[in-house]
Amino acid sequence: MRFYTGDESGLIKGIDIDANVSLLEAQARAAKRTKAAAKAKATLKPTEQAPKPDTSIDGVNMWTVDGSVSRERSIQQLCATLWSSGDRVLVAGRQNGNIDVVGYDGQQLYTYANSEFSEKLSIKHNGRLIAGRQYVGLGATDSQFLACTNMGEIRYQSFATDEATLMKLPLDAFRMRTHRQRPSVFAVGGREHELSVWDAETVKLEPQSGYAKPQSAPIFKAKNVPNDFLNLRVPVWVTDMQFTSDDATHPTIAVSTGHKQIRLYDTRAQQRPVRDWEISKHPILHLLASHVRPELFFADNMGNAHQMDMRTGLLTGTFKGISGAVKSLALSEDGSKLAVAGLDRFVRVFETEGMRQPLHRAYVKQRVSQVLWDWDQKDLSTEQLEEQEAEDIWESMDKAALKKSTKRKAAAAS
Repeated sequence: MRFYTGDESGLIKGIDIDANVSLLEAQARAAKRTKAAAKAKATLKPTEQAPKPDTSIDGVNMWTVDGSVSRERSIQQLCATLWSSGDRVLVAGRQNGNIDVVGYDGQQLYTYANSEFSEKLSIKHNGRLIAGRQYVGLGATDSQFLACTNMGEIRYQSFATDEATLMKLPLDAFRMRTHRQRPSVFAVGGREHELSVWDAETVKLEPQSGYAKPQSAPIFKAKNVPNDFLNLRVPVWVTDMQFTSDDATHPTIAVSTGHKQIRLYDTRAQQRPVRDWEISKHPILHLLASHVRPELFFADNMGNAHQMDMRTGLLTGTFKGISGAVKSLALSEDGSKLAVAGLDRFVRVFETEGMRQPLHRAYVKQRVSQVLWDWDQKDLSTEQLEEQEAEDIWESMDKAALKKSTKRKAAAAS
């Protein structure tokens, strides 16, 4: 299993986790090493210096892909796409406004610098103070990227030129997601900013320079739910959304709210949600839709992660052992594993069936803001591992035999 993470320190890291080394086995090996180190330390003489403890984790290999420690370059959004060369790359939205395209080998391929992020803001909106810009959504193809800020500023720009579609939506956007089959189609929502779906390629804007308000109607614009039992208006706080269908013209969308609900919208049926469940005890901040089964994974602001069935609205599982707020979720290609990352500095891998047991864990050292699962890196089965070990043994034997023959020839020549 291979993951790529972005953290609050501005680093993009790669993590390889051996699927054949379980969490319990890794913990047992670490405990054994700690016990052996303590025993060796007890036998040292006063003049001898204790060796440094081995803090490595069995089955985990980690490296820095790009970046240096800098809070100003904190990773706010991270996605992966195919580059024009055919290789997969990482696209990162940073706190200083930069959009960076980085190869898996760490090569810097493209940078867009947004100077507007250096401006200090003091805007009161919906009883809150907006002190600065930040990226709330990012999507990319091999030729364009689409970014959204909390100021409702949409930038759809080409990598090859400076030509861009600049769109202005209402303030206090909380999340933007692009459609996986058609990345120019995106959904956006936030505080007192009801869900709307747009196509950046077909939208018509007001004739003015800079960010312009749209003149054409969106693909879909949601309506608020009816008033509550006291006939009071229900406040709007869209925190995340996921496209749950491949149809970009009339999509179905799952939405989470800061008022503990998950809602399903069918853009062909009506503007209000077709299903509305109050399913959590805390505000739901992150949502992930399974591409394999009709399931949703969501996390709240208290470090709780859950799994639910979209057909019934019932919880089917809870992922335990997370000790900090969750910042990002990622699903394996077959949908059997879920990666959870957040403020506790761990990337944890859980099973999505059965008891939802934790399978693997990697300590990243920094507070993780984004995690991506690299589906191109396949897990090896036990038989494949045995074959690889056998090949390595034969290869090492061939090298040893070649080395001996070289030494004999050198000795005979002398």
